[in-house]
Amino acid sequence: MSNRTVLVLTATMVVSWPAAVAGQDKSPQVEIVQTVGCVEQRGGDMSTWWLTRSVEPAVISAGVFNETEVEEAKGSELGTHSFQLIGVADFLDAESLLAFGDRAQFTTRDQANATGELVAGRTVLVKGLLIEAIEPARINLLVVVALSDSCV
Repeated sequence: MSNRTVLVLTATMVVSWPAAVAGQDKSPQVEIVQTVGCVEQRGGDMSTWWLTRSVEPAVISAGVFNETEVEEAKGSELGTHSFQLIGVADFLDAESLLAFGDRAQFTTRDQANATGELVAGRTVLVKGLLIEAIEPARINLLVVVALSDSCV
């Protein structure tokens, strides 16, 4: 193959590749949502956490909750939705975070950045990425705020 042929083939690939790739991206989009519900741990597995009796998730912008949002959430009635929670490690207590996966291999108790907000039986306000493309629906946690130590 001549140098000219290689140059033409390379130029054609460079020009046409972005258009081909752009047409292939059919992945589902996920939205950031907030919801209120009850925290439940199932099956004794440290990584299997659920938000049950949850209200309908509402689309919201990224960032932390302000005082007004937290106060409004405290007045929310519980709902009928359930979501598996993922990305939970940082919202557990320090001991649970260290027992989660391989965290203890690279984190000490003094370094553990754990909020302790995710506790079974607690009512919480969560913000996260809603993943509904597969069952069960999941929320990949970004923020967790305890509203009550019980779920009534």
